[in-house]
Amino acid sequence: MSIYPWQRSSWVEVFSNKLKMPHAYILHGAQTLEINKFADELIKSVLCSKTNKEYFACGKCQDCLWSKTNHPDLIRVINNSEEKNLKTDILKVDDIRGAKDFLQTSSHQANGKKIVSIYGADRLNIQASNALLKIVEEPPDNSLIIFTVNKLNNLLPTIISRCRLVSFSKPSKDDAIEFLKQTDNAEFIDNLSLYNNLPLELINDKEMLTSINIILVELKKGQEIDLMKVNSAWLNNGLAWIINILQKWTYELLLSKLTQGYSFFPKDIEVISKLALRADLSKLLTYQKTLNTIKSYPQIAINKEINLDSVMIEYKKIFSN
Repeated sequence: MSIYPWQRSSWVEVFSNKLKMPHAYILHGAQTLEINKFADELIKSVLCSKTNKEYFACGKCQDCLWSKTNHPDLIRVINNSEEKNLKTDILKVDDIRGAKDFLQTSSHQANGKKIVSIYGADRLNIQASNALLKIVEEPPDNSLIIFTVNKLNNLLPTIISRCRLVSFSKPSKDDAIEFLKQTDNAEFIDNLSLYNNLPLELINDKEMLTSINIILVELKKGQEIDLMKVNSAWLNNGLAWIINILQKWTYELLLSKLTQGYSFFPKDIEVISKLALRADLSKLLTYQKTLNTIKSYPQIAINKEINLDSVMIEYKKIFSN
């Protein structure tokens, strides 16, 4: 079993009646890595000739071995940005060309299914969407189309109406903590809040926690921050990354100032409370707007160092009289 514990109910839902599976699924939710993983396991199960009682693939039959490389009954449509967990590229009609002809050919298995899996289907352009609509409107026999989607509203309503929707929510905090323990990552439990209780994002980012802690050491100084220690190393993970850290930190200051609450940095609530008392509310709100503006900039054609220096000078001013 390779799905995540918090996906079990979705797995049961999909296989509640394997003999009457629909011709198309839309797997949708905010967590790209998790949904794609589920789609991969679903594909393996449908292709496997010897699934277990919970419908998980055996991993040993010829179909499972083919699934690891190039199964004759499977086409995956995926772009490089999806593999890198980015969300910039648009899937074009060329990316799915031939899918209809592929589905209309016979499966190599008796009564088997031909599968087309489209990752990031909410990034289809209009021509590609229209081509897919023709497939889901008149699906060939023994075919299965699997879409993974972050933003459901970006799909044509006519495509949505012809597919079965499977929604994925993020894990509960208890699920996230248990997953970190089971994967030998318990030492990072205190950082879960910073990653919105998403254990996979935390695990993928754990090598950056040292950099985050170096940055927090300076942010905790408020007006006494040493701007000479703000250097290009802060930009090793990109301008958008450091801006995201600053947004969460200053949001925490704002939350503490207005409600005495906290969200992202529970370990640092005492320091944050003291900083919030010294912070000028108007400057704090203006600073948040500035960060939002910078984050919306294209990541090329801007001077990252100048932008970073500027926002750190403005951060220092939040605590000045």
